[in-house]
Amino acid sequence: MARKVPVTVISGFLGSGKTTLLRRLLTDPNLPQKLAVIVNDLGELGLDHEIISSVSDTPTLRVTELTSGCVCCTLRSELGDSLLALARGEGLPQPPEHILIEPSGIARASEVSFAVNALSFDGPVECDAVVTLVDLHNAERAAREHPELFEDQVRSADLLVLNKTDLVPDEAEQRRLSTWLATLAPRAQQILASHADLDARLLLGQIDLLTHHDDVSHDHAQHQTQPHQPVAHGIKALTLATPFAIDWSRLEDFLDSLSDRIFRIKGIVDRHDGNGQTTPLLVQAVGDRIDWDELPQSSALSRAPRRLIFIGDEAVLDDETLRAGLLETAAVDGS
Repeated sequence: MARKVPVTVISGFLGSGKTTLLRRLLTDPNLPQKLAVIVNDLGELGLDHEIISSVSDTPTLRVTELTSGCVCCTLRSELGDSLLALARGEGLPQPPEHILIEPSGIARASEVSFAVNALSFDGPVECDAVVTLVDLHNAERAAREHPELFEDQVRSADLLVLNKTDLVPDEAEQRRLSTWLATLAPRAQQILASHADLDARLLLGQIDLLTHHDDVSHDHAQHQTQPHQPVAHGIKALTLATPFAIDWSRLEDFLDSLSDRIFRIKGIVDRHDGNGQTTPLLVQAVGDRIDWDELPQSSALSRAPRRLIFIGDEAVLDDETLRAGLLETAAVDGS
């Protein structure tokens, strides 16, 4: 029997740390496997695939955005075709030894894993496991605002990575959240992590130690009997170009003012440093936490389009309001 390429689904709600984990996996010197990645980003100008590509020569396929319909069916066509071609090594010197799929933060992990399992019946792939990252700091907010989606991602997991423990330093609080998540996914193993920093071999080299969800036909039958819901679950992405240098303090205040309305913000901007000098920044905000990294000129990301992607409930993503607020963050001469 021909060898099947194992596929690991890296799931998790918006801002949980999926892309950070993938970057770590792709640069981990302890991993001998030749990895390949399929990214389903959110927004008409996705960013995650660029972030991942910038740190590795691993072949990365960016998939057509999934904004509505059953993910299972869509995967069998658009993403399914890409997955099978990648597993066969089409256009590559040799097939990868392991494939990682990062669905968007609003995709149902149960549907993604079902689709991979469906392809495995007559294709050269097999679903190795579902790894779901949970942002401990924002987990209860995500569960409160989008319970069905959050619970699907958690319940589908073979391994739960309780990420961003640095933002929840109290061990008693960590245990409380861990216990709560265990009630949602009693079969999943749990591991604590900060900045998605964990041994990659645990995910890929020893993933067979985890308990797999094999009864996918039952899961899909249950999905088919439920009322159809768009994959977006009322969440959409709005991409705004930032072709101007920004005043960082103004942008920080602007992003902070959106923390209770917009769940996730990410993008690349030029920070005004004075005397006509600018520095490209990779900006990421989740809830009330805003992070940024200076991009060296050697980074491919430093040459990426300048834009910010706002992700949240459709009702609060008003194009004109956000565009006007963003323009107010532009640096002026002498600032």
